[in-house]
Amino acid sequence: MNVILLTGFVGLILVGLAIAFFFYTRSCSEGSCSERESLLPLEEEKVVVHQSRSVNRNADGSS
Repeated sequence: MNVILLTGFVGLILVGLAIAFFFYTRSCSEGSCSERESLLPLEEEKVVVHQSRSVNRNADGSS
């Protein structure tokens, strides 16, 4: 009988810790949503501009 009481007591402690952790994480989130943050880019994308190769041509356009 003592084992059942001990199991129930430990179970209640674990449930209490889970609820406390849930409310702690909700209060520290500062209005952000993890699903929304996961969709945001990590950093700004850098645009790479490619320069076209210059072709040496004569003035009349023939090569």
